[in-house]
Amino acid sequence: MDIAMTGATGYVGAHTARALLAAGHRLRLLVPPSEAQTSVLVRLRAAGSVTVTVGDICSDADVVRFLDGAEALVHAAGVVGTDERRVRLMWEVNAYATETILHRAVERGLDPVLTVSSYSALFPAANGVISPQTPTAAGRSAYAKTKGYADRVARRLQDDGAPVVVTYPSSVVGPAFDTAPGVTERGWAPIVRWAVAPRLDGGMQMIDVRDVAEVHTRVMRPGLGPRRYVCGGEMLRFGEMVDALEAGLGRPIRRIPVPAAAFRAAARAADVLARYVALPDGLSEEAAILLLAATPTDDTATLRDLAMQWRSARAAIIATVRGSGADTGRQQLGDPVP
Repeated sequence: MDIAMTGATGYVGAHTARALLAAGHRLRLLVPPSEAQTSVLVRLRAAGSVTVTVGDICSDADVVRFLDGAEALVHAAGVVGTDERRVRLMWEVNAYATETILHRAVERGLDPVLTVSSYSALFPAANGVISPQTPTAAGRSAYAKTKGYADRVARRLQDDGAPVVVTYPSSVVGPAFDTAPGVTERGWAPIVRWAVAPRLDGGMQMIDVRDVAEVHTRVMRPGLGPRRYVCGGEMLRFGEMVDALEAGLGRPIRRIPVPAAAFRAAARAADVLARYVALPDGLSEEAAILLLAATPTDDTATLRDLAMQWRSARAAIIATVRGSGADTGRQQLGDPVP
């Protein structure tokens, strides 16, 4: 299948592109000029049939030119993180550009039209569990609001019968494929660097990046209509995540008890400071709320429909830390995670 894909130079996108190529698909990638010479593109070209189109995801003309002749779409481009200084860019890319490319793909009869959302677009869930039926949430941060906007666009197209598929990954973990690390790894970087972590009663759904890529590969079947798939993975309590970081580091991490109220207050203060200076992605009120809520996901439909089983998120964390140590720069994929 000839698949048009955005976001292939990103953390999740690179893994997805590699999995699609391994499945025998042909990819045409839309990349911005600043990423046209990245090493991940060299590796993807070596893995299969890849055509690169340099263009602007926010340009309707570039999008139309890019989609013409494609059979399906994987839209994985997005501005990910909690940096409130990038609010305008988040709206331009995550919201409005997504709206344009989904409509253009549907107009041209592409099938399926896959867009990568986030389970933050569905948080909080009224019944305490995030599932494919969970309504789009209003969102607290700029990131969540923009992903919510795009999710409502996708659902309106689904209501009209368009073959739009939406995936909702949770906190994605695992070594990067020659790209910058994922937002979750960037969030735990201070813990890895200083070997100090708060002791909290919270948790987070975490999923191996290769499982997300496999979901995206298995949904590339035309004629199945609109679908939504939650990719929650495994619930790890915060202490279990620190245990995995500790195992990856091979040395103890000191744990300091922090009351939930103090943790949220510090996160709110970080949000204010983040308007002026760059801070790690884990230091935000939204991240604190998600962590303290420990909201589970219902992945039943995903695992059933796609005949999958999730890998161990703990093993993915260990592999990431062993491969990168305290370095949060660009990393290549290490040994396979069990």
